[in-house]
Amino acid sequence: MATIGTNLAAISAANYLTENNDALTNSIDELSSGSRLANPVNDAAGVAVSGNLAARVARLQAAVQGVQDIVSYSQTIDGFLSTLQNITSRLSELTEEMTNGAFGSTDRADYTVEAAILTGQFQSIYSNASFNGQTLFAGQATASNVIVAVNSEGTTDSLTSSNTASVVSNVLNLILSIYSGGANSCLTDNTIASNYIVSINAAISSITTQRAVINANISKFNFFISNINTESINVQSANSRITDLNVAEESTVESKNSILVQSATAMLAQANSSQETILKLLQ
Repeated sequence: MATIGTNLAAISAANYLTENNDALTNSIDELSSGSRLANPVNDAAGVAVSGNLAARVARLQAAVQGVQDIVSYSQTIDGFLSTLQNITSRLSELTEEMTNGAFGSTDRADYTVEAAILTGQFQSIYSNASFNGQTLFAGQATASNVIVAVNSEGTTDSLTSSNTASVVSNVLNLILSIYSGGANSCLTDNTIASNYIVSINAAISSITTQRAVINANISKFNFFISNINTESINVQSANSRITDLNVAEESTVESKNSILVQSATAMLAQANSSQETILKLLQ
């Protein structure tokens, strides 16, 4: 039916032109951003899932940082313990040598100087050792274990080092009692020195035991870091499948939409020009 008031062909062509133009615009947006979610309304559920995954990745990255800090903290403690172990070992060597009854007062005086210096060094490390402003030994005899989150859900684990400060404090007190120069000092008598050998060896063992505990914890937290990194990679991969655009596929869609826009434009022009035939009926 030929009418003047309503050009159904033009209306239909205009409708298709709008739809195809919207689809073309969406393809261009996605190709420009590289994201399937450039227009969130295209995948509302995907937006929600991707948001949760992105937040999870951020938490995993924070967890890795936290665990790495605990590893650094542990390595710092072990470094100080290694030095204290060496000092105590040298003091035990001096104690062994002080059992020599052939030593005279001059010989003992020489050993006294070294023992005093080593004792002072041990005490200085005990008093001043710190990590990021936190003291490691002095005043930490009853400190609780250091806790850190080890996954994206906030599950925590701890560095079981709370006994370390107490052990170091006990060793220091023993050293002070042995080498302070008092009446019971091993430096004054070879028999007294002999009596202290067992005690100083036990002190060395207590330090090495703490080092074993600390390094076992370092190994444990290194495994946590590996697990967290693996989880982070998997979560990012899952999020990528939701958000990242398949450029080859979308470029094909964009080409199709571009052709459809051009076709709809041509058909709209033809539909509008078709009204001119009605004029011939009126002539």
